[in-house]
Amino acid sequence: MTDGERGGAADRQRRLAHIRAAGQHLLSLIDDVLDLSRLEGGEVTIDIAPTALRPLVAQVLPLMEPLMRQHGVSIVAAGVDVVPMADPTRLRQVLLNLLTNAVKYNRGGGSVTVAAEALDGVVLIRVVDTGRGLTPEQQRHLFEPFNRLGAETSGVDGTGIGLAIVKALVERMGGTVEVASSAGIGSAFVLRLRDGAHAPPAAQTL
Repeated sequence: MTDGERGGAADRQRRLAHIRAAGQHLLSLIDDVLDLSRLEGGEVTIDIAPTALRPLVAQVLPLMEPLMRQHGVSIVAAGVDVVPMADPTRLRQVLLNLLTNAVKYNRGGGSVTVAAEALDGVVLIRVVDTGRGLTPEQQRHLFEPFNRLGAETSGVDGTGIGLAIVKALVERMGGTVEVASSAGIGSAFVLRLRDGAHAPPAAQTL
């Protein structure tokens, strides 16, 4: 094979890699749009029951390892022995979305902490990162679908829908999600869900 042929083959491989990446991004966008549409239309069944947080965190962390290696970011779980009232599958989805953002928009060598506590009948779940943070203006538009707050020029992949899905899911589970952030310092997302530690085991379907 000549140098020209090798160069042509390498160029084709690069183009194929770009096509695959674009296809994966489009598929992710379609999945997110459908998920958000079903949530807004009330088509998603939410089965709320006392849900131990620690096993969910243990399931999510291995899924984050490739992204953590890619961005050089660590995740620490501390004090997650709480039992919120939640749909286990949907709460796992919420954690995965929040942790993915916390890693992708972090800095090399940065960290993410997942912590929780039960207080006065409410479980607080915090996802705190050492990333680029958000301005007050960005925070006002944070949960708007398709609004990436200027990150579309950052080179970080995303659809701009993940946080809208997080908010919709948490509210369907009877909770709230808030953010406290400082530009250049980092962000803290706080989920508030009912404490299920002493609730009856029967699930509540919404």
